[in-house]
Amino acid sequence: MHLLATTNGGLESVTADELDELLGLDAAVHHRGVVEFDGNHEDVYDLHYRSRTCHRVMEVLVDAPVEELEDVYDRTREADLAAHLPSSDFGVVGTRHGSHEFTSVDVAERVGQGVIDGYREATGERLPVDLDDPTVRLEAYLYDDRFTLAIDLTGDSLHRRPYRVCEHDAPLRGTLAYSMLRIAGYGAEDRLVDPMAGSATVPIEAALAATDRPPRPDLEPALDALPRYDGAAFRERRAAHESRSPDLAIEARDRREKWRRCARVNLEAAGFEDAVEVVDADARTAAVEADCVVTNLPFGIRVSEDLRALYADFADRLREGDVDRFVALTTKPELLPMEPVERYDIPYGRIDAAIVAYEP
Repeated sequence: MHLLATTNGGLESVTADELDELLGLDAAVHHRGVVEFDGNHEDVYDLHYRSRTCHRVMEVLVDAPVEELEDVYDRTREADLAAHLPSSDFGVVGTRHGSHEFTSVDVAERVGQGVIDGYREATGERLPVDLDDPTVRLEAYLYDDRFTLAIDLTGDSLHRRPYRVCEHDAPLRGTLAYSMLRIAGYGAEDRLVDPMAGSATVPIEAALAATDRPPRPDLEPALDALPRYDGAAFRERRAAHESRSPDLAIEARDRREKWRRCARVNLEAAGFEDAVEVVDADARTAAVEADCVVTNLPFGIRVSEDLRALYADFADRLREGDVDRFVALTTKPELLPMEPVERYDIPYGRIDAAIVAYEP
């Protein structure tokens, strides 16, 4: 079957590499923030407890060219809806890109009507609609003349990590933090330092990856409601998964006691309070020795200090220290006086940001 996975925009290649590493899946970019690949039910179950970069996993119901809005309705109505949808309420999220004489709302409306009419033709039953909290969530994408309709298998997004008890003023998604760790080439045997750790998202994601623990152990995906999936089989596979117990060398540094306390709260929630060291250190002055340095640099939005001086002083500490690889999320990569070896441009909320990798 054909599947989609949503992820952080601009990092589709990182997710594709993860899917290949985990399950040997050959993923390609469907559009920004979404990859597509072929897989089976076991792949779906495994991705819901093993993937660290995906937000949602979806099964494709329709993937066809269209010329006008009514084609969206026709392709939806012709799909084998009765085999994929339960007798439950549903909702449609529409996304449209390109030059069209209609909106994303129009796409969602025509898909919804196509679902109602096609399901009623097949079963004699009219499915109810719930746009606020549907049992079944459908995603409709129209990119130029390509129409793709998929059923959400995940429910609550995989990026919502349960250890996020204490939130930073500028929170970093766990999926984004893990993607940065992949870009840094982090492995369980490496010494990792986050010199501006805040609420410790990067150190916790590193510890989860190094121990191979599921990032969403609390997840109850939408599989139980869907006729072609077995929620019990997913839970059995997750319960049988075995984690590792390597010796970790991870430091969460911050110069502010407020965020060190926050980091400790989240580390305890994740079960790593004794595995990750929380250190009082100023990135402008503290020496750095690590295989990987991965951090979310201050953007300047809530920081009053001179960013140029902060970035320059921190870069000096990196060059003076013993660091193999440095990866940062920043809106001001030009302020780092180093030449990056990799760069990924990403949206960060409504801000344009970049993940940049260096070899100091």
